[in-house]
Formats: sequence, structure tokens, C-alpha cells
Amino acid sequence: MLKGEAGVFHVVLSQHVGDKMSSSSIHWNVRILAALAATFVGSAASADQAPPENTGGKLEEVVVTAQFVRQNLQETPVAITAISAADLQARGHQSVQDIAAQAPNVTLSAGGQYSGPALVGFIRGVGQLDFSPAFEPGVGLYVDDVYYATMTGSVLDLLDLDRVEVARGPQGTLAGKNSIGGSIKMYSKKPDENSDGYIEAGYGSYNAVTVRGASNFTLVPEHLFMRISGVSRARDGYITRLDYVCSHRATTDAAQAAVIALLPSWQENPSCVLGHEGSVRYTAGRAALRWMPSDSFEANLAIDAVSDVSEPPPNVMLGAGPTIAPVMFPAIAPGNLLYDWVGAFPFPTVPMPGCLFVAYGSNSCDPMSPNDPYVNYSPYEDPRTHMIVTPNQKVSAWGAALNLDWKFGEGLDLQSITAYRKYDSGWGNDAGATPVALQMLYQTLHHDQTSQEFRLNGKTGSMLDYTVGAFYMDQTTTWDARVDLPYVGFDFLHGPDPTDAKNWAAFAHGIFHLTDQFDISAGVRYSDDEKTYTFHRHNPDGSAILPCTGPLGDPANPPNCLISTINGVSSTFKGTRTDYRAALSYQWTDAVMTYLQYSTGYKGGGINPRPFYNVQAVSFRPETLDAFELGLKSEIGNQLRLNVALFTNKYKDVQIQHTNCTAEFGALFGIPCLAPLNSGDADVKGGEVELFWRPVGGLQVDASYSYLDFKFTSLDPNASACAACVTPYTPKTKWAVGAQYEIGLAGGATLTPRVDASYQAKVFTDVTNSAIGEIDSYTLLNAQIAWRGAKDDWTLLLEGRNLTDELYYTTKTNQIDSGAGSAYGAPALPRTVMFTVQHNF
Repeated sequence: MLKGEAGVFHVVLSQHVGDKMSSSSIHWNVRILAALAATFVGSAASADQAPPENTGGKLEEVVVTAQFVRQNLQETPVAITAISAADLQARGHQSVQDIAAQAPNVTLSAGGQYSGPALVGFIRGVGQLDFSPAFEPGVGLYVDDVYYATMTGSVLDLLDLDRVEVARGPQGTLAGKNSIGGSIKMYSKKPDENSDGYIEAGYGSYNAVTVRGASNFTLVPEHLFMRISGVSRARDGYITRLDYVCSHRATTDAAQAAVIALLPSWQENPSCVLGHEGSVRYTAGRAALRWMPSDSFEANLAIDAVSDVSEPPPNVMLGAGPTIAPVMFPAIAPGNLLYDWVGAFPFPTVPMPGCLFVAYGSNSCDPMSPNDPYVNYSPYEDPRTHMIVTPNQKVSAWGAALNLDWKFGEGLDLQSITAYRKYDSGWGNDAGATPVALQMLYQTLHHDQTSQEFRLNGKTGSMLDYTVGAFYMDQTTTWDARVDLPYVGFDFLHGPDPTDAKNWAAFAHGIFHLTDQFDISAGVRYSDDEKTYTFHRHNPDGSAILPCTGPLGDPANPPNCLISTINGVSSTFKGTRTDYRAALSYQWTDAVMTYLQYSTGYKGGGINPRPFYNVQAVSFRPETLDAFELGLKSEIGNQLRLNVALFTNKYKDVQIQHTNCTAEFGALFGIPCLAPLNSGDADVKGGEVELFWRPVGGLQVDASYSYLDFKFTSLDPNASACAACVTPYTPKTKWAVGAQYEIGLAGGATLTPRVDASYQAKVFTDVTNSAIGEIDSYTLLNAQIAWRGAKDDWTLLLEGRNLTDELYYTTKTNQIDSGAGSAYGAPALPRTVMFTVQHNF
């Protein structure tokens, strides 16, 4: 939770009221809700002070910096969703992924078991799915103008923010590196002379505990200020891991009994519970120092740190299928295989379907299925290889940023942004979510980045606002993993694989005020990229991987022999790119502006991070986007803000994975293959509407709607996509609507109920658009009631999220079509209720 103008003391009491709760628990929640509602209504009824007169609301000016200068949102020719700290609190947003609920054509999600602590972001059909540092994000994430160079480590808490700006469409000249789909910019509150602050503490469902706070300190009056903020969140996991043998001993099904006879048991207690997934153990802090020795100079230094030691991401099995190689235990006689062999080598098979391990849904064939969507059978252990995966997800990160601002007379300003960021992350992956190890990994990433940006902002009379600047970034990300892949017969050490990347750029942007009503905005940016990826592969004992001695699949081959030629291979991508932007905007009246914009952007190239042969360690080129946008920004009667954007994009050189690379590498080295190559072009068209309405005093309504039509216009036949496919996490339609009303109470206190509803059409989580990788459309309903004291020093907040207890998934991964034997996904949290107490000082 965030507080707009001041801090708050925040206690959260939340209780899951889903299907698994007892009737007494449900009655307990109903009594609390009824009692609190009665208290609030009673307070309202006995109020000495009448509610505010309905004399009409008034819109507040929203200031953004998307064009490097401070501008009214309604005068900025860019499609932007601007969210204030007060709006973030009112909607209950706590993590960066929550922002997508109200931003049209924006989807943000945590990576799930496949990607771990990575932020998967798509805007207008453009983004990035794979967490590997070989790839670049398709949506740029910035905190106080510092670019976060990797998807990993970007699932951030919305800690002590002043505002968030979500710019849609390519920001190639405005936000720089890899903001081809758009950018998300978060701006922290700066220290100032106000001696205020807040502290929050809470307890809730799944033993959730929240502590949050911030405070200003004046060190030297009028010159030196400090602000310290922090958050700590903990919550137990909501996915239960059961021991399959323990929970199915009473089966009378012959096939299931045969499977149980082949499996070890990891847990013999009556509950059969191995553990849980989806817990949160997150702590972050920030210290900011602001020095203003004179009116012409300001320095802001910020240091932040994050520690996240949670359980693995929530994961359940959705479907089962055959595997490329036989999956079995050494002690089992040949032929007793739990998954089919579908390769060329003639291994004997006795099919025992993996659908016995699907605990819920239409793909389950388990006669004793618990029919619970929040259950899996992951032991995080492979008895064949004796590999044990630590079931956790962790991130340890810190960074420092120094922002120096010199003012040279009227209208000339030089800004320097120097930043350093570092993180170490790791996560366990028992991807199949079954008692039979199909794909088990423990992956770690170590990242360092240094960046420097200079901006010179100036004015030429009243005719021109201009910015010229330069940017440099140097980053290294090292990827290590123990990789156990029974479905292809692999068990090896991956890495350390370093990815060394450098980018430098020069840019210029100008806003030409030709008349009082007509502006032309123009920008250009030149970028130079270089990225080198080095591969290391060894057997689990550290020994060298020997070449194959027989045909593919021959059990006489040395272990992991297929990738024997990869160790020590290094490959480099180099490229340059020039992006442009031009926008015409006309202010028809003080309340109505239209604009026409052309802009370009790119997502950097890289190296195939998963080659099976050294010849597959090839580079791929950047994706590019040419975008045309027509927009309307209007305010009606100072009560209604209505913004509309229509766009058409030319999306070129889309990076798509190939599973058959015979055309590229020949018959000998073309299969197997997982190479990302530039394989298609697409046309993307759509529209967006955003509305903010204050019809009467105390009443606020906000809404958004988006539509998107994605069509491939050309496609390589070897790419893992189809002509009718769309990019992942790209819903055709999406909408959100929220309303709140502030009621005056006795002594100046207020009562504010709020309701939010949001809808997302179906999305696919892979470019093949497989049915099992589809996330169905869903509608979410959230609500809250807030009581605030007359002095705004105390607040009571009752909040419910996912009130209809919708079962939906944040990610899905289909590995059946590729022969990995399973499909799995991450269910989102069920219904929860929260009670909050807040205090300002």
C-alpha cells in the first residue's frame, strides 16, 4: 500500500475464503465484514457533519516527463497511463505486475517456474518471454530514470513511489534501450523539508505479515534532507506439495498401483504434505539523500537493497504427454517406463500415462485425484541421478544512483545520472510437477551493470524545448545451472556462461512551438550494441563431456554427448541502430488536443543460449518496430478526462524459436534445435481508451479499454509459430473500471468505498498458440472500504481481492509438443480479504 501525500500505519488482516475453508471460517469472515460495515454505516448515520455537497468534482493536473521535460499529461503527444501514489493505494497495488490491471494493452506477470524471479512484460503485442540474459527485455523498466537491463530481478515492490508512468508504443528516442513495446517508469518520493512519514504493519491470510514505512529527515535546514523507506512482506505458500505414494496408497486402480510400486515415497506423515509453493519472503529498503546547496544545483543520491528468499513460484501440472527419451529408474526392468519413447531408437515401452499425476482438470486420469487446482506432486528430487533441488526462489540485489542537476541561467539544465546495480538470484525448478523427474534445474544468475547518462535540456525563447544527451551501459550476467533433463537423457552442469554486453547511444529531442496551438516534436537516437556469450558444459562431476560414439538415442553413447562440442564456444553479436520520432500536436481548445505520431524502436539482438551443437551457437538480429499513432486528449467541464489512441505498427524480424533447424544448419546439425531466429513480420493494429471522471464532489470513476489485432504477414516455415498465431500475453481485448465515493462523517472523518473490476481476454503463453498453453479469459472483482480520520492521521481499510474466487493462471508452459512430457502453470491467488489500519506522523 502507498500513501499519496503522507505516510500511513498499515495493519493488514487477510483471510482466504476459498472452497477449502470450513463453514466456521466463512462465517467468521462474514461476521467481520458485517460488523465493520455496520460500524461504518452507523458512523455515517450519526455524523454531525453533512456529506460534501455534490457541487461537481474537479480534475487535478497530472504532470509527466515522458519527453524529458515536465508537461501536463493532456499536452503530451504520447499514449501514457499515469498513476499517482494515491491511485496506487486506492487500487491496492503493491507489486509492479499489479500496474497492468488498469493500463490498456499492457500485460505484466511474474515468470513462474520456468523464469523464476523475472518480469514477463508485453505492451501492444511486443515483449519478451525468455529470461535468459542472451535476450533483451521488450518492455523497458526504469526506476528514477535508471534502466533495469534484465527481466530477472524486475518484479519490484512499489515502495514509496511518487508516481508511475506507463508509455505505450516504441520509445526508441524517449526511453532508449530496448523499449520497443513501451516503457514503465517508476519515480520515488524525494526527501524534502517536511518532517513526516508513515509506518505500516500487518497480518493476513496464509500467515501474511507486512511491515512498511518511510520518513523524512532534515539534516541541514533548507539544504540537506534524507528519506528512508522500507518494506517487509511474508506469506505462506498456497500450493500444497503432496507425496504421491503416500496420498494414493488406498488406490484400487491397477495402473495407478503399478506406478506407485515403481515410485519412492518421500513423506510418511498422515498429511502426506511435502511442502508448499508460492510463499513470499521479501524485504527491501531505500535511503535517499538530497543536497541543495544553492538554487542552481541539486544532487540526489539513492541506495536501495532487496532480499527475497521465497518458496518456488506456484506450479501445478496441467497435462501429460510422451517424452523424447525414456524416463525410468535404474532399478526398474527395461520396458517399465512411465512415459512413452517417441524418438527413432527402438526402446521398448509399456505406456503408463503421466496423466495419473494431473491433480485437477479435464486432463487428469487419476481415479483418486484430489480435484484441487492448488495441489501438485513435486518432490524436487530425482532418485535416478540423486539430484535434490532446493525448493526456493531468491534474489539478493542492491544498487546506487547519483543524479546531479545543474541549472545554468534561465532555461538551461544539465543532468547526470550515474548508476550501478548488482544482483544474485537462484530458483529451483521441478517443472513437470510430478513425482517422476522430467525436468529439474537449479539456476543462478549473477548480474552487474554500470550506466551513465547525460542530458542537456534547454530553451530557445518560447519557440523550442530541446534535449541532447548520451548514454552508456556496461553489463555482465553469468548464468549457472545444474540441469537434469530425463526427457532427453541429459544431466549436466551448465555454465558459468557469461554474457558481456555494452551499449552506448547519443540522442536529441526537440519540441517546436510553432504557434500557441501547434507543436512539432522530433527526436533521433543512435545506438551501438555489442554482446558476447561464452558457453561452458560439463558432466555433473565436472568432467569433460565426450563425443557421441553411436546414433542419436543409442544408450551406449557417453552421457550428454550431444552437447559435447559446445564447451568453450564463444559467439558475439554486434549491431547499430538509429531510431526516429516525429509528432504533430494541435491544441484545438484549452481542453482538447489531437496528435499524430510516427516512432520507431528496437529490441536488441543476441546469441542462441541453448545450442545442441557448436554450429547452433549463432547470433540473431534485433527486432524492429515502426509505429503510427493518432491520439485525442480531452477534458470536458474540468470533470471528465477522456484520452483515445489508435495505432498501426509494422513489426519486423520477430525473434521466434525454431525446433527444426535443418534449413539453417543441415540435416546433421538441424535436430534437435531450440534456436531463436529472426523469422517473421507482423502488422499490429489497435486502439485504447482511458477515462477519468469526477461528476460530483467525492465521486471518482476511472476506466480503460483496449483492442489489439495481431497478424503475421510473413513467417519462416521452420519457426515454432503459425500464420494465425499471435505473440504471447497478447489479449485481443482488455478493460478495467473502478469507482469510489468519499462520504463525510462526524468530526471531519470520511468513509470511502471503492470497487474495481477488470477483464482480460484469452492469451497464449507460447508463440505456437497451443491449446494447453492458453490462459482463458477472466474477470476479477476487487473492493475496499476506507475510513479516514479528520486529521488524516488514522485510516481503517477493509479490502477484498478476487472476490468471485476466480481460478485463473498467471503463466502456463507447454512442453508436451516439444517432447518434454508435461504442461504446467501458475495459478493466481484465490479470494482474499484484508483489514488495514494506517497511521501518519
